[in-house]
Amino acid sequence: MRTSWAAGAAALLLLAVASCGVPNDDQVRTVDPSEVPYHLLEDVEEGASSATSGLAGPRLYWVDAEDRLVGRPAASFCAKTLRGVARNILGQLGDGPSARDLGSGLGTALPPDRWLKLVAITDRTAHLRISSDDTIATNRVVLATAQTVLSLTSIPGVDQVEMEYDAGPLQVPRSSGELADGPLRYDDYRSLLADSDDPAEQPKDELLRRGDLCPG
Repeated sequence: MRTSWAAGAAALLLLAVASCGVPNDDQVRTVDPSEVPYHLLEDVEEGASSATSGLAGPRLYWVDAEDRLVGRPAASFCAKTLRGVARNILGQLGDGPSARDLGSGLGTALPPDRWLKLVAITDRTAHLRISSDDTIATNRVVLATAQTVLSLTSIPGVDQVEMEYDAGPLQVPRSSGELADGPLRYDDYRSLLADSDDPAEQPKDELLRRGDLCPG
């Protein structure tokens, strides 16, 4: 893909040069920057750093053999809105780890069917509703909730998660076992992370960028 892109870019550049009527002698000339096409004089390093700033997300969180959470990049997808990104992340969580992650010893505490449904995202809060009759063992509820909260809050534009059941608020445990009274945040499950250098520890962008809508 990189070779094809480079060849295409070179072709565009040659076309632009030809259309600008480049002289065929050896005399050095000063070119007006405003006449250079496709912003070719812009600082590439600056553009690259701004495009990759913040959290390289969204991410999916799986459970290792010691019941610790491990973050992995989400599979490639494209969405048009923040809600679309959140729905896709929930869908990938419901599908379970990839074959590669399974081979690395990662698993999930989430039920096989879709456990949670996205209702809305308001004020940077993802509102979820229990949409499955599957029961989860008590010792897996914290892990399943942590997987969901950590994954959704890896998305720029989502800072917290609130769960409900039968249209009413649902109290779920934090990593400490204490029932949360209000929305859940990344910090509520930080202690369950296997990697202390988890990328989600880095400041993330406040708003979705184009790369967040179509990651991978």
